[in-house]
Amino acid sequence: MDFIVAEEGVPVSVGAYGAKIVYYGSEIVLNYETEPPMGDFIFSAKLPLLNREIPFWMYGRKLVFLDAYYVLVEMVEKKTWDPITTVIINIHTGKYASLEHWYNNVLIKENEIELKNDYDKKSMILKNVNNLKWI
Repeated sequence: MDFIVAEEGVPVSVGAYGAKIVYYGSEIVLNYETEPPMGDFIFSAKLPLLNREIPFWMYGRKLVFLDAYYVLVEMVEKKTWDPITTVIINIHTGKYASLEHWYNNVLIKENEIELKNDYDKKSMILKNVNNLKWI
């Protein structure tokens, strides 16, 4: 298992051995689950400081830590690899909110996050996480 210290806005990718990622006093541990036919590793995740397991699997590519609380990930239902949906997780509480679509391109700007899907051209501007439906 790799040990990674994440940086704000810098995408993190995790290899097949999994990883413990630390960020602003929080931790997220990714454990390898599977690899779909098109490649890229899929992981289960746990927030060990909260003793909370994330209820979905996530791809280990492009995990983007947005600030001291939030990480943006590509999720799938457990035991699947498709469809992919972008989700934001509060790593201090374990709550999460789906962005209802897969955005594979993330651009962090001063007061917003621009999300795009390079394949279907759908885009979204995220300015305030408080307006999301948190679970």
